[in-house]
Amino acid sequence: MRRPERELLGQERRRIRGVKTPGKRSRLGAFGIWGRILTVVGPVSLTAVVLASFFTPMLAVEKIEFVGNERIAAADLESALSALYDRPMTTISDDEIAKLLSGFSLIETFTSQAQPPHTLRVNIRERQPILILVRSGQNYLYDAAGVQIAASEETSKYPFLVFDGNPIESPRFSTAVKVLFSLPLETYSHVFSIEVSESLTTKLVLREGNLTVFWGSAEEGLLKSEVLESLLATGVKDALTIDVSSPNSPVVQYPNS
Repeated sequence: MRRPERELLGQERRRIRGVKTPGKRSRLGAFGIWGRILTVVGPVSLTAVVLASFFTPMLAVEKIEFVGNERIAAADLESALSALYDRPMTTISDDEIAKLLSGFSLIETFTSQAQPPHTLRVNIRERQPILILVRSGQNYLYDAAGVQIAASEETSKYPFLVFDGNPIESPRFSTAVKVLFSLPLETYSHVFSIEVSESLTTKLVLREGNLTVFWGSAEEGLLKSEVLESLLATGVKDALTIDVSSPNSPVVQYPNS
């Protein structure tokens, strides 16, 4: 056989080997079979779980926990959210909880957290009092936003604000809050009362010695608080007034001066 014929014969044999025999099918391995099964069953199972969480007691609320509430009784909060019991947690939104808790003015903010299988946790942040306003002869605690918190007989922890208007969006009230926030905690605890004029200048009266502090405007609050703290630390026992309205040149007035 001549060489060209041998080459042609070899090419033909290789072509024939490359042709698959009709009727034969490739076999799937074990992983291939399971892959096809999971491809079909997986989405069905996931859909079933999602539907079950919405329409069955699988994730229904059986217990509600409250964290952070000090002035609000847990029983009152639980009563307000009683409509959530036996509801699937997947159907409960923060908007719904906010609506149910809207009657509690003491709540500043809250967050909710599902703890499967049956516990709903609600983290409460209550409003924190910063001063006392007198209304109809009664002392009331107010927070920095001007929201009334509660009546109080305790007068040693918070300063009085000499103010008879509406604290909400009042420049005088917000100025008083700004000044109190600028004070160190130790100095804040010594303030008996704070008064803000129509021109938004501030005067403090300290508990010890009935010492009056002329604060001036709310500007340079941190510097003024540092100057005041320094003067109190060095001793102004017999002083009548301290003027820190110009913090770089404070004035201390003594009797007969």
